Amino acid sequence: MKFSTIIRQHWAALRALLVFTVVLGLAYPLLVWLIAQAPFLSDKAHGSIVEVDGQPVGSSLIGQLYIDADGNPLPQYFQGRPSTAGDGYDPMATSASNLGPESLVDAPDKPSLLTLVCSRSTEVGDRDGASGARPYCTGGGVGAVLSVIGPRD
Repeated sequence: MKFSTIIRQHWAALRALLVFTVVLGLAYPLLVWLIAQAPFLSDKAHGSIVEVDGQPVGSSLIGQLYIDADGNPLPQYFQGRPSTAGDGYDPMATSASNLGPESLVDAPDKPSLLTLVCSRSTEVGDRDGASGARPYCTGGGVGAVLSVIGPRD
């Protein structure tokens, strides 16, 4: 292979790198940003911030419920994860439930993550006419999963 061929190939690769960097790294993000600034999109592009007395207090996109008037989950949406925001939109209470794999014990005012997941799975199965059963869920109700998993050391 001649040295001039190697130089030509490297020069072509460098030009392609520069073109793709400009198009995909500069022009495309700028175009998407400009489209997002359109009047009908700019609120969502800026996070749909809710303000009270001129102070930002949260986002209207957080804490949405995907249920119908009777409280049934809407089938066209994925259901959100458990949240401490409650049933209504409360931007001051927006946070995760902090439930994790070790959250197995149910409290009267705070069911475990596993109980929430099992109950949602059963509801989806009932609604869709399919089995909502999971290997770690039991039919015995709240806290029944402890009999399957066993005591913790």
